Amino acid sequence: MKIRFFTVVLFSASVCGCATVQYGSRDVEADLHRLQPVAGKASLYVCRESAAFVGAGNRTTAFVDNKSIGTLKPGNFAHTVVEPGSHDIHIDRSPGGKSGTLTIDTKANDVPIVWVGVTGHGWGVLTVDEFEDRAEAERCVQAAKYALPTE
Repeated sequence: MKIRFFTVVLFSASVCGCATVQYGSRDVEADLHRLQPVAGKASLYVCRESAAFVGAGNRTTAFVDNKSIGTLKPGNFAHTVVEPGSHDIHIDRSPGGKSGTLTIDTKANDVPIVWVGVTGHGWGVLTVDEFEDRAEAERCVQAAKYALPTE
């Protein structure tokens, strides 16, 4: 009986999680949905697509160069402006651990969009990757809500 109870509690925690997301203003979000370049800088987006229910409630925080840029649930994006050059991107999921690191090279006036999430419909590996095509990346951001870092 104790094992069954523990299994139910563990499953409930993994499905529901306790993610807290703080959202940016609607005006800033609307501006970011335009995906405009920033003169002399790179306007970097990290987008978590809408996903399966499993793991959706877990707190997933996006990091660029080890700085938190947003806490994401499915259907959220984070944004930061960076200098042109090499940047490391990873995510931490609680519970779930840390993803691998994706290193991207940006140029002035670039607008890169990076995919983050859990593969296998929420049952797989915590992943940071590039989108298969630009249109898919833009759709992710334009359909998502703008999330800020949380403590």
